[in-house]
Amino acid sequence: MNWNLNDLPIFIAIAETGSISKAAIKLGIQKSSVSRSLARLEDVLDIRLLERNSRFLKLTSDGEQLYTQLTPLLDNIDRVGNEVASQSLVGEINIATTFALSREVFAPKLHLFTQRYPDIQLRMRIVSHRPNLLEEKLDLAIQLGDLKPSGFYAKPLAQLKLFWFCTPEYLAENPELQSPNSEMLQKHVTFYHVQENFPATLYMTEEDNIQRPIAFNKANQLEDVLLIRDMIANGYGVTLLPEIYCRPLCEQGKLVQIAPNIKVTPDVKIYAVYASKTSQSPRVKAILNFMEELTQQYFSGN
Repeated sequence: MNWNLNDLPIFIAIAETGSISKAAIKLGIQKSSVSRSLARLEDVLDIRLLERNSRFLKLTSDGEQLYTQLTPLLDNIDRVGNEVASQSLVGEINIATTFALSREVFAPKLHLFTQRYPDIQLRMRIVSHRPNLLEEKLDLAIQLGDLKPSGFYAKPLAQLKLFWFCTPEYLAENPELQSPNSEMLQKHVTFYHVQENFPATLYMTEEDNIQRPIAFNKANQLEDVLLIRDMIANGYGVTLLPEIYCRPLCEQGKLVQIAPNIKVTPDVKIYAVYASKTSQSPRVKAILNFMEELTQQYFSGN
């Protein structure tokens, strides 16, 4: 039988309210839609379900029988739906993120998620490449840049500003760095950060407002931004780093920001990439909301 299952709860609403108009109000749909649904159901069953005139409506014997049989079925459907919804915060969720974010942002607070959702088991991978969510069977990726596969959504979480850093001792040994130009600054860079989805080209703008591409032709390329930070903190030259990762060492006097007059663009953006909202599971919503809350707190300095 070619049922339109959407017609069944509409018929139940008519039977329980005793009115097409009241059924429409209860369901939040047009009265004409209720009438069409009833007519379609009577047509497919080839029976009359209601006796009605301008002032009177009641179920026929066939209508009474259908209502009696449908009510427990629809109640069971509601029960199953409620059970599925309650179980949706149970099970695994697979996440990929960068090493720096896992260490600096998530590690101090991730236990709060497990306390909040004790029945969700996190499976977190640390990656430096742009993860393939489909092939790697990931529910969520926290990555640099917004590149995403078709059918997925990229939500901005944070924006990293890049500044020049070295140790106070290195600055004292190289006084020309007190007021450097871009050419001089680049000569002191031995290690710098490069990673998939990192901006392909960074630019420096000095007081002359001329934008110049940054090129570290003789420097070593490293994917681990925290390793670079620690090497610079040990006195190995100058480099560009996200300010947020250097803030604690600056407060401790182990690093200093230099060349504030040389602006670096563009900022590095962090995105959460996941399946489109229409297919998003409650587990993904839970971890996404938590990650968003965490990054906002961290990058705002709270």
